[in-house]
Amino acid sequence: MKQIVAVATLTLSLLGTACVTRVALRAPGPRIEVIGVSPYRGAVWIPGHWVRARYDWVWVRGYWR
Repeated sequence: MKQIVAVATLTLSLLGTACVTRVALRAPGPRIEVIGVSPYRGAVWIPGHWVRARYDWVWVRGYWR
């Protein structure tokens, strides 16, 4: 009987402390960026994109290369 009570108590304590985790599998849609004037002839615009940063998505702005 003591073993059943111990197992039930352990089970309830583990269920009571369960964490809720948000998982975003897909990146959000692309953002609208304002592309300025090319800094020099032959420069190529690299568009912005989403990157995974731990548990969330972070936008990396576009840039000239």
